[in-house]
Parts: sequence; structure tokens; C-alpha cells
Amino acid sequence: MFKKSGHYLFLCFMISILVLGGCQGSSTSGSTTNTEGTSSKEGNEVKELAVAARAGAMADALKAIVPAYKEETGIAINVVDMPYDNLKETIVLDIQNKGGAYDLVMMDDPWMPEFGEGNMLVELDSYFEDGLDEDFIENGVALGKHPYNTGKLIALPFIGNVQMFYYRSDLLDKYKLNAPTTWDDVVENAKEIVDKEPDTYGYAVRGQRGNPIVSDYLPLFWGYGGEVFNENMEAQVNSQAGIEAMNTYLDLKELSPKGVETFDSDQIATALTQGQIGMTIAWPSWVSQVDNAESSKVVGKIEFSAIPGQDGNASAMIGNWMLGIPQSSKKVNAAVDFMKWVTSKEIQKEMAKQGGGAPTRESLYNDEELIKMYRHYPAQLEALVNSVARPRTPKWSQIEDTWGMYLSQILVGQLEVEDGLNKANDEIQRILDR
Repeated sequence: MFKKSGHYLFLCFMISILVLGGCQGSSTSGSTTNTEGTSSKEGNEVKELAVAARAGAMADALKAIVPAYKEETGIAINVVDMPYDNLKETIVLDIQNKGGAYDLVMMDDPWMPEFGEGNMLVELDSYFEDGLDEDFIENGVALGKHPYNTGKLIALPFIGNVQMFYYRSDLLDKYKLNAPTTWDDVVENAKEIVDKEPDTYGYAVRGQRGNPIVSDYLPLFWGYGGEVFNENMEAQVNSQAGIEAMNTYLDLKELSPKGVETFDSDQIATALTQGQIGMTIAWPSWVSQVDNAESSKVVGKIEFSAIPGQDGNASAMIGNWMLGIPQSSKKVNAAVDFMKWVTSKEIQKEMAKQGGGAPTRESLYNDEELIKMYRHYPAQLEALVNSVARPRTPKWSQIEDTWGMYLSQILVGQLEVEDGLNKANDEIQRILDR
């Protein structure tokens, strides 16, 4: 988040943007701003652009840097932040109703097939005639194409999230435990921490219904060898791998703080940075302040690694936030210009420094200044390069909601594991067959 201690640096940053702005021309690589194309479809001068964004650290960092854009171009950026649960529905309804309330929209990458199939976003290839520059991480760019990785560019990778495993190295050292490489290791280490460390839980699951629990459970499911669909696009969530993964997930719940059935990103970040837990899966943008002495009680005590596996299977889930232009926008040219500016190397670095952005450019993960702030950056880059995307289907949101409902019911004890997974599988198959 933007802190008072950063006001002076931020003012210097704004001044540098103003000085450099007069020297910059247009670019198709996204590294500079073209201030000439700032007219709307109707030819009227653009004074403001509205960006629909997810509430939290990402939106806060975006709000902190956009005054510099107004100083440079005269165009104000209105960041409309809203909770995750409301964001997608709000965007889709506005596009379908041709409302034009938003000129740019942030989207979770699993939404991309639905937005692509629905022709909801402006195609961007003509605005990047030479293609995106090679500094963008390839796995992130693939998410913004429809069809996935091979089709037209409809969004740019904006926030380079990827799941990582976080653990208290001081506690593992204290009790002579090895960093876990399997989920069996995780459970055993968590039990040891709970037994020997007062007021500390061994783990924290992210159990909130819907997207949170599905995203948290999928690495275990993949780790046990699970596949959401087979080669014929038939649901497989009730497989033996699914049963084993869910039983392990329930074991981890018993080693977690009370109330994890409703935990989402904020609660995971708080539990980790306040020293309440020994291990967890987290997205880096949640815990960018883990070494900030002003807000963290575990400075220098957290290490990070690849997601553990089981029986030789392990996968880090990519979770980029994408930035696109809705078809309903009447200010496409100006929106493209802002998109190029905000995804440039310079601005992505500034957002990262404000604590609200995981870059989508490879060079920033090798930037010495940022590595001093975020020592996990080299590991995060490796995770991004080797990450796996969630199933690319326009029905994923429906599938995720349904699967998440049954996983939640299992987690709180309303359904037994096999019964809940069988019901989930049947419902998911019905969604696929529609």
C-alpha cells in the first residue's frame, strides 16, 4: 500500500515522469505512452477513463500511481474498485447492456475464455503491430489470447500472480524439520508445530466458498495426480486422486486456525505476516509486506518454495490479473494508451514498490532494487515460467462455483468426502453437457 514514508519518493517519481514524458513518443511495445490517440469513438476529447479493479492492494497501488498519468496527459483515471465476488458480474452486465461505464477492466485469468467466447473485449493486435515486447512473461501473454496461447490478443497480463508455498524457516530449523516436498511432509510438519509451538497453528487453508477454496485445493488435487477433465472433457473431480487430496485438505484444516472455513486472501496474509501459522499457500501480491518491519512480525523468518506435490506430481497455479478494454467503451484509443503506460516496465516497477503489484515483465524479477525489497522475486519468476493454467473453458466460472460449493460443504462437515465429490462431479458434468 502507499505509505506516508513513500510520499517523497512518489513525488520524485511523478516529477521524473513529467520530465521524461516530453521526450517519449508512441510505442507498440507497451513501454511508452502515446498521448496523441486520446479521442473517443465520437471524436470528443477524453478527460477521464474509468478502470474497474479488484479492491485491495492492487487497486490501492493503481490509485497511487495514476495521478502521474493525469499530470502527463491531462486524462484523469478513475479507479473503481470492488470486491472479487462483484467484479466479474458488474463488468459483464455493463458490457452486455452497452453501458460504457468502464474503459478498462481487470479480470482474473480463468475468466478469459468466457470473455473471449462472448466477444466482450476489444482485439488488441492492431494496436501492437510488432507484437508485445519479449520482456512480458510468455505464460502471462498466453492467458490474454483467445483461443488460449494461439488466438488473438484481447488482454495484457497486468499482475503476475502465481501460487507459492510459504513456510516459517525458523520453526522448521528449531524443531529440525526439513522443508516439505510432499503433502505428507506438510501434514507432519504442521502437527509438529501445533504440538510444540504455543499459540501457533501448523497451517492455514483458504476455505471461503467458491473461487478461494477451489484455488486453494487445486494444487493438492494436481499434486495427487488429479485432472479436472479427461481427454473427452468429462468431469473427473471424484477420482481417487480427488478423494485422497480432500482427505489431506481436511487434515490440514484441523491444523489451521479456527474459522478457516471463511478465510480468503486478507485472512491468509494476516495469519502469515502476524506469525500465527507455520505454512500456507499464498499468492505473492497478498504478502508483499512479509519483510516489512512496520507490518510484519516474521521479518526474515519466512521462506518460499514450489508447491509441494505427491507421488511426483506438483504444479504451481498461475493466476495473473489481466487488463482489457470492453467492447462497450467509447474511448478505445485513449484506453489503449493508458494500457501501454500502466503495463510499461517503469510503471510496473513503481506499482511493485508501492506493494500492490507482482510484475508481468521478466526484467523486473531480476531488478536489484526490487529483489532487495522482495527477496522471493527470483523464486517467483521460476514459478511463473513453470506454472500451469486452470482449465480453459468458458464454463469455468460455473464449474468453479459448483465445485467450490461442494468442497465448502465437505470442509464444514455437511457432506462426507466421497458423497460430496460424487455430487460435485455430477453437477459439473451437467454444466459441461448443456
